This record gives sequence, structure tokens and C-alpha cells, in this order.
Amino acid sequence: MANGGYGSFDTSGNQAQEPKLQKAPDLLMQAFNQALRPYTDRVDALENEIADLRAYIDQLEKGRDEVHAWIDKRGLRPDVPPSIAQQMDASAAQSNPTHAAQTLNAQLDRKITIVNFDLHRLQDDLNDSLPTPSFSACMLKFLPDISRLSALPSGPRYAFDLLLKLGGNLNSHGGLENGDEEDLQERRAFYGRLDDAMVDIVRGRFREEGDSWGVQREIKRIEKTGAYLRNWGVEPYFPRTLEVMRSGGHLGQTNEGAPVSPPTYG
Repeated sequence: MANGGYGSFDTSGNQAQEPKLQKAPDLLMQAFNQALRPYTDRVDALENEIADLRAYIDQLEKGRDEVHAWIDKRGLRPDVPPSIAQQMDASAAQSNPTHAAQTLNAQLDRKITIVNFDLHRLQDDLNDSLPTPSFSACMLKFLPDISRLSALPSGPRYAFDLLLKLGGNLNSHGGLENGDEEDLQERRAFYGRLDDAMVDIVRGRFREEGDSWGVQREIKRIEKTGAYLRNWGVEPYFPRTLEVMRSGGHLGQTNEGAPVSPPTYG
């Protein structure tokens, strides 16, 4: 009760005294900071090391780009590992989407020409024709790089011509007049490999060029060579490729849409 009557009591003496927060002594804080200092110094040192490593990585990447540019100028890129070649293609595409295809095409074209010339010169030195398997194996070495070329922007157009160039190199190799069945069989197998690779390249040209591609002219070009080889018993010549070209990029379909079975190489 307010008047302090019966039942009332004074609780002021029983109330708990709340402890007052006292400021930590300076000596205790100094000791804590001193104990923590080795760790903060280590963190600062690690941050500096990370900054130095980032600068070093930037320097290495700059050097890598310079090496890639040096390789490009000397036409050596077709021989580099695929992982490095992909990085080079990607970096070139950033500055110019078609630059990578143009560069790789020029390098491959030059290397194919050099290899073909060396093989013919070797034949002249031996005064005899090289075995067709040896000649075709040298030409087939370029298929992986031509396939990579076809995957680049504007690459299918260049890859198309390079594959026909490989076929033309074997055509000029000679030896057809001998009529050797094993030799003819090897030639059919070689053209079959080119035909398989060309199908995807032709599809790529249709995707990139569409109706602007003068496909009829290219069909006549292939048919003319095929007619020549047929006289020597070498056929078929790019049959699946011609099928895709005539159907506008759809393998296994004629212009009327009827399914066609792929040819076999005898």
C-alpha cells in the first residue's frame, strides 16, 4: 500500500544492484592487440602476395599473346596442341570474328601446298610414283585442322576448298594408268574419308551463306572431277556431299523429300 500499512514492505533494499560496465584497462587492450598483430600482419602479407601474383599472371598472359602472334606470322599454328589452338582462335575472334578463319586457312593452304610439292619432288628424285597409301596418309593428316577451321566463323567456305584441294592433290599424284586394284581401293577409301568430312562442312556453308552460295557451280566442279576418275575405275566421288548439296543441306533427302540410302565404297 502507498501509506505503508499492513502488508506493505520496503523492497528498495532487496533490489539487485546492476553491475556497471567498466572500460577495459589499457594494458589489457594492448596485450590483445599485440597477440593479434602476427595474424593481421600475415593477412596483409598474403594480400600483397596475391596482388603480386595477379600482376605476374597478367604479365604471363601478355607474353602468351605475343607468342601466339609470333606463331601466327610464321604459319606454325596448325602444329600447336589443340588446347592452345582453341585459345588462339578465341582470342583472334574477339578482335575480328573472321580473322581466325582467314589466318588458319592461309596457313593450312600453304602447308598443304608445301607438303604436296615435297611429295612430288620426292617422286621425281626416285623416278617412280610413291605408293598411294603413303601419299594419302600425308594428305589425311590435315583433316583435324580442316575440321577445326570449319567450326570457326566463315570457316566452312575455306574448309570446303581445302578438302577439294586434298582430293586434287591425290588426283595429280599419278598412278591411275596402272589399273592396280589395291591402288584403286586405297583411292576410294581416301575419297570416302574426304566425303565424310565434307558433309558437315557443306551443312555449315548452307547455315552461314544460305542462298548466296553458288552451290550449282560447286556441284558441277565436283561432278567434272568425278567423271574423270570414273574413267579410271575410281567411284563414287563425294557422293554424300553431292546429295547434301543438291538437297540444300539435308543429308539423306532428295529435292522431293524421298529418303535415299547412303552409298557404299567398294
